[in-house]
Amino acid sequence: MAKPQRPTWAQVGIRNAGIRKTGTALSFAVWWGLATAELGREPESVDEFAATMEMSRRTAFRDQGYFRQAFPTESTPGRINKITGAQARYDELYRKLKERGAARRDAQHLSFFLGASLADV
Repeated sequence: MAKPQRPTWAQVGIRNAGIRKTGTALSFAVWWGLATAELGREPESVDEFAATMEMSRRTAFRDQGYFRQAFPTESTPGRINKITGAQARYDELYRKLKERGAARRDAQHLSFFLGASLADV
């Protein structure tokens, strides 16, 4: 009998919140990782996150809401980013691309990497 395979983060999110919201939730996780790279620590609040990433407060809170729907056991994307190895990639990317707009644009593909990683739930 085959060993049951753990779901990916994308599968967990889609099961909880649907495809569209999970896509936004994974993008939020990428941006959270880039903010963490810029600050040298996780943002202390969504307001700090929004200010760091130069996004509107409304958008930041909306995206956080989608993240919480998709991944209700996670308070922030920090743990997911760390256990998947994505945070190390964000840190390296940010070091290479100090200009925020280029880092955000070039990091967007990492949401697919994050979503395809195995979940531990």
